Amino acid sequence: MYSGYLERIGRTLKQHEDWRTRECLNLIPSENRGSSQMRSMFLSDLGNRYNSPDKFYRGTRFSDELLSLTEEMARKVFNAHYADVRPLSGHTADMAVLLSLTEPGDRILSVSPENGGYPGVSHLGLGRILKLENDYFAYDDDAVNIDPKESAHQMGGAKVALFGASFIPFPHPTRQLSSLADGTCVYDASHVLGLIAGGEFQDPLREGCSLMIGSTHKSFPGPQGGIILSNDEEAFAKVAGKVFPGIVDNVHLDRVAALAVALAEMMQHGRSYAQSIVKNSQALAKALAAEGVKVRGASRGFSKSHQVLLDYPQERLKSLSVRLEQANIIMDEGGRIGTSELTRMGYGPGEMDTIAELLAMIILGKKPPDFVQKKVRTLAKQFQQPRFVLAGTPWVQ
Repeated sequence: MYSGYLERIGRTLKQHEDWRTRECLNLIPSENRGSSQMRSMFLSDLGNRYNSPDKFYRGTRFSDELLSLTEEMARKVFNAHYADVRPLSGHTADMAVLLSLTEPGDRILSVSPENGGYPGVSHLGLGRILKLENDYFAYDDDAVNIDPKESAHQMGGAKVALFGASFIPFPHPTRQLSSLADGTCVYDASHVLGLIAGGEFQDPLREGCSLMIGSTHKSFPGPQGGIILSNDEEAFAKVAGKVFPGIVDNVHLDRVAALAVALAEMMQHGRSYAQSIVKNSQALAKALAAEGVKVRGASRGFSKSHQVLLDYPQERLKSLSVRLEQANIIMDEGGRIGTSELTRMGYGPGEMDTIAELLAMIILGKKPPDFVQKKVRTLAKQFQQPRFVLAGTPWVQ
């Protein structure tokens, strides 16, 4: 009986791998492509083991060292005094922050989901669950960013001011606003963590934020997971102290090892990778605009991140994402176009012109999906090896 299931599972996995990695253009900004070295870590025995700071589990002397080394690498990559790599996601790290720094009824400030803020900390997510009072930064739609002047008066009285967003083409005004805060300033770098690691975009820990948290698998090319970083000993101790055992019990040690590989890759290639991502975003946005596609942020150069934002009504964006998928172009329903994975796979500004042409064929209705799909497949087959990776074979054979 089980053999039939295994056959179907194997077939489904192969179909997924063939389609998503060999025949598609992935433009989802929440995703990236891991190197073979990084992925090999998931084949190790670590995935079967536990580790706990209270030493309840024995046999952990090597996994203790792994955790210590990975956090040391994270501190170096992000120039931070403190790092915690135990959170299983950026959302888990957000939860640790809010559980540590707030009480029910406290007011927190973040970007509204209506303006591209992360719903997970809003009145739709943790704000409601933890009974917090959600307030939202004033937002400048034309600048596609927090409005620093209009938001200044909101900083007073907020227990936590949370910068960062799911839609984030431009750096947030953390330096201007953090000095006005009564509470703790936190930067959710989930989307732009790889850019920050490469010295691009902005530097929240030196712009007034006590904590920076994030996902490790978006513009940062690591495994799915989370991280907490800080130069503030008191704030870090409060948050890290909540991680175990209240939020994370099993840290998934194979994931930690994979993160160590990604950190090593960023130590060697982070700056060039981050710069290439931003160049590709700007090239793609300009090429789309030249094709007649509506793109947000034109007055500011379209983007300084891994994201290019289409400027169409939500219902139109939803239908466009369906038609683009039929053409093997994968984009989310929010109209975000991400360049992290394209850059990782070796696409450059020249290919951005070609991709803009393919996108315009669907967005502007110039060609049917099946016509575009053939061209996408031909293009994707030329870019099959991740770049910005370490030389050599996978570490686990």
